[in-house]
Amino acid sequence: MACSHNNTIWFFILALFTVLISPVISSRVSSLMKLPVIVESRSSVDSYCESWRLAVETNNAVKCKVVPSKCVSYLETYYGKGQFDKDYNVVASYALAFAKTVKMGGDCKDAWVFDVDETLLSNLEYYKAHSYGAEPFNSKEFSEWVVQGTTPGYDASLKLYKDLKKLGFAIILLTGRDEAQMSITEKILKDAGYSGWVQLLLR
Repeated sequence: MACSHNNTIWFFILALFTVLISPVISSRVSSLMKLPVIVESRSSVDSYCESWRLAVETNNAVKCKVVPSKCVSYLETYYGKGQFDKDYNVVASYALAFAKTVKMGGDCKDAWVFDVDETLLSNLEYYKAHSYGAEPFNSKEFSEWVVQGTTPGYDASLKLYKDLKKLGFAIILLTGRDEAQMSITEKILKDAGYSGWVQLLLR
């Protein structure tokens, strides 16, 4: 009787071992034992990129030299689908609302300072060709782009510019462009609809 009981136990162990080494069963068991692969969803990437953009715009990403590669697609959508223009319209409307609260002195000393690139003029086409800033900035290539004179203006900034002039502000323009690019920069600004500034300061 004891021998029969032992035989039954060994048969059970042998059967279990056979099941475990079976290729089909073994593959199923091993798949259950694999650690899950973490794949970042599209929404989580976009969420990260929105946070990154906020950090850049508030000047908190001080060590950021290039756009994170995973945010290139996000920026393509941000600019291409019109969200940037909507954001700019809102910011410009707030700026104009503030300007209307300023008590003007009437002595031509009430000045408004505008940056040029990415404020009055858009270099989006240049950055499109360079992965929306995911490539390191090349000042030589950018200078070559500038002299082509194909930089358009922003609708929101042009409207703000004209409204500020009507309020009586003296307009001063400030840019990191080289002094040698004065003539082409003046031409581009005028072609985009800007005029009547008091001074254009270049590097």
